[in-house]
Amino acid sequence: MEQNNFVSVGDKMLYQRGPNPNLRGMKTQFGNDFNISNKIINNGNDVFNQYDVIPNAGLSYKLVNKPHKLVVSFDEGDVSAAMILNESFQDVVSVKLLNGIFIESGPADATSSLTIPTFITLSISELNNIYSTSTPAGNSLLDSFALLEYDKTFDRDVTGNTHKVNIYKNKFGINQDIRYFDPPLHSLSQLNVRVFKNHSGEGEITNVGGDFACKLEFLIETKEKMRLY
Repeated sequence: MEQNNFVSVGDKMLYQRGPNPNLRGMKTQFGNDFNISNKIINNGNDVFNQYDVIPNAGLSYKLVNKPHKLVVSFDEGDVSAAMILNESFQDVVSVKLLNGIFIESGPADATSSLTIPTFITLSISELNNIYSTSTPAGNSLLDSFALLEYDKTFDRDVTGNTHKVNIYKNKFGINQDIRYFDPPLHSLSQLNVRVFKNHSGEGEITNVGGDFACKLEFLIETKEKMRLY
């Protein structure tokens, strides 16, 4: 006798507790016993996702402070006045010095009085957060933001004559120079920069105190949020 999928209305076991041998469960509709191959049921999550059977929540993300890259370049003639930024940053929560390089002209190696400072002190009144001491003599570390350290690996002779240069560098991975603001700084629209040689008797470098060029790369984070996927 041919077997079918239907249950007789007179089946006395239809409403009884326990298994009903006349029913074969979900396979009567979705299984392979009746030569019906249902890929969505048989193939698991990959097929569910492919056909959007399960709602897709979208890409996962987290909210972070919005970063802004700022690059400032100046020389000895620019330190006597405020440096106005092209764009004002609102609600600033932190300012990080990513990279800094300072190049100054210097005397020849044979000069008997040649003394090279071991670092350059960078003072930025809007960002200063380094504390030091007032003694011994040489207080240029007070009210400062970052130090640029002398690069001994650099060849001072770049011109082939008596003119030499000294290189000073700062990298965040080493120096970790960052200023946090709590509460956030309402607006950052300019930078007032002063540069010091940390060598006894030399002090601040001004437009009459030596030739130099400096480039600073900052990462500024504001209170504004963005999605990071």
